[in-house]
This record gives sequence, structure tokens and C-alpha cells, in this order.
Amino acid sequence: MSLTVHEALKLDALKRFRLIAGMNGLDRKITRAGILDHEVGQQVRDTVQVGEFIFSNLLAIRNQPEKIIDFVKDLIDAQAACFAIKTIYFKEIPKEAIELAHKYRLPLFLFDETYVETIILEIDKAINIQNHEQHIRVIIDQISGNNLSEFRIRELAYGINRNFKKNCIVYFAREVEVPEGNSTRLFNPNDLRKFLGESCLVISYRNGYLIIVTYEYDEHKYIKKSSELALNAYGLLDGTYRLGISEVKNDLSALGRAIDESKYAYDFASLYDMKKATFLNMGIYQLLIPIMNDPWAYAFYRRMIDKLVAYDREKRTDLLNTAIFYIESEGNIQKTSKKLFQHTNTIRYRIKKINEILQLTQMKGMTYETLAIAIRLHLIHTKLL
Repeated sequence: MSLTVHEALKLDALKRFRLIAGMNGLDRKITRAGILDHEVGQQVRDTVQVGEFIFSNLLAIRNQPEKIIDFVKDLIDAQAACFAIKTIYFKEIPKEAIELAHKYRLPLFLFDETYVETIILEIDKAINIQNHEQHIRVIIDQISGNNLSEFRIRELAYGINRNFKKNCIVYFAREVEVPEGNSTRLFNPNDLRKFLGESCLVISYRNGYLIIVTYEYDEHKYIKKSSELALNAYGLLDGTYRLGISEVKNDLSALGRAIDESKYAYDFASLYDMKKATFLNMGIYQLLIPIMNDPWAYAFYRRMIDKLVAYDREKRTDLLNTAIFYIESEGNIQKTSKKLFQHTNTIRYRIKKINEILQLTQMKGMTYETLAIAIRLHLIHTKLL
């Protein structure tokens, strides 16, 4: 995961930059930062590296504003990440240059008194941090979802953070859409990282944040309570983010399982539009979400669901929807009838018909369980995948 132009704009040295073109290119990745002083034409194309954040005061063409258009063309050809112009000689940029930058998604900025050297140092530092975090994410992926030995997991964990303690709990958080005008403050990972201290990790991961909190103490209630107080204090429990929470583990060798549990709990929270969910409270989904991509599980649920879909299409019925409400009502006929605004006898008839179509009556003692698993796998595949 490289540093993007959008992420670079959060740096203190770039806060006064004015974007005048190329907003649709803010996702471009930055490989390095550099200055152009006297280069023009072919020199620009030969000097600039792919993904470079270019700074210039355009000294070489200070009396030729029309040459800015060619300068922008050269940067586009060189595949620069973006271009920032220090307004010593030019306060305005030709309209043609702005249109060209916008067309080719080249973010174009103006800035005034900031020292370029300071900016470059900040960008280089941010790139180095991103590269380090990418290395950590690779290790996390090694730990997560792989059947490694306890010794190897512990070894990899200390490779992430040598200050990790024995006991751990893991949170996976991702921002959710909030109503327009909502004034909730956004989570700042750096602030939480400083508060939790050296024995923890807060890192961007899979379009969200992975938070690994470790403790010397082994009291589960204390670990959960103190961790969630910290998350709440720093904006992760205010409704802006959805959280998946692992079980507390008493040994760092279980870190891989804790990471997976936090992700599965997040999926469960997404499935039911909850603000947060813990792995221990997922019920049968502790089994179903981890195997949702298993080909046998997929074949099982498709074999069931496709029959109901085909019957509904042919007969213009609503049996699949009835089955979903029936399972979500824990098999309670009265609750299902209220949700669907149908008489209880109608629901009973539909459930009987569903069992006939799926031949569930031939499975002694497993009729409800078979339907329930098929429907829950269907919900997972339609809502999460």
C-alpha cells in the first residue's frame, strides 16, 4: 500500500496547498518527491520518475506562461504522480494547462511560502512509514488464515512489534456511511496509537484499521473494558466506524486466530448492520462465515436456493423470501406471519411447500437445520460477497 496524493495532503507541510486541477487523480501513488529547477522539454521527461511528486517554481520559463502547458504535458508523459507550483513567478495558471491536467488526472497544486525541502522530507518520511506498514501487513497476512505452528506465530508477532505482551485482543474497524451533516469526529489512528502505547499496534488494513491490544494482565474483563474505553475515547465507538472484536487470547501464539475472529466478527456486524459485534456472540456464524468461500458450502447452499428461486420464478410465488423471514425469526411461525403480514396458516403452508421442494422431509431430524444453514449461507453470499 503506497502513499497516495490524497494521503500526502494530510501532512502538515501540505495543508495550505490549493488544488486547482486533477481532483480525480488524488488516488495516484507517490514513489518519491523531487524538484525541477531548470529542466524543460525532454529534460523533464528524462528526469522525472514514474509516481514522482514534482515541485517547481518554473524558473526556467518565468517569462513564458504559455510554456506551462508544455511543462504539464511533459509531466503527464513522464507519469508523474502530481505537480505543485510555488507561486513566486506565477500566481495563475493558463486555463489550457488546468484542463489538460484534469483530463489526464494529474493533480495540480499552487502553494506559497512553504519551504520545498521541508515538504520533501515530510513526504519521504511518510513513504518510508507506508513501506514499513506494508511490511507489517505482509506479516499479518502470514499470521492470519494460515496453519502455522505456535512458535512461528509468536516469532512473526514479535516481528511486528517486539513490545507485544502475552495476552491480546484484536479489533477490526472500518468506516461506515453516516448521514450527511453528522458532526461525529473521524478516528485518528496516530492518537490512539500514542494512547495505547508501545505494546499495541494500530495499522491501516484492508480498507479499515486493525488494532492489536496486548496486556501483561490475563483478566479478560479488564482487558475488554479498558480496550473499549480507549476506542470510545478516540472516536471508534461513536457510530462512524463498524467494529469486529475477537475473543481475548491468553497467549500470543493465538494472535492469528484473534485477527481472523475480528474480521469475521466485522462481517457478522455488516450482515446485520450492527455497530459492533464480538466473535463469541456470532452463534452458528462462527462456523458459517469462515467457510463462506468453501466450494462444498457454496455447492450445498446453491443446490437449495436455486430450487426455490426457480419455483418462485415459474409459479410467481415468494417462497425464498418466506424462508428467509422464517429462519430469521428462529422458526417461529407467528413472528414470521407478522413480518410478512400473512396469516399463520399461509406461512405453515409455505413452509410445508418449501420442505417438499427441497425434499427436506426425507432428512430425519435435520429439516429445520438444513434449511437454516442454506438460508444463512445465502444471506452471507448476497450481503457480504
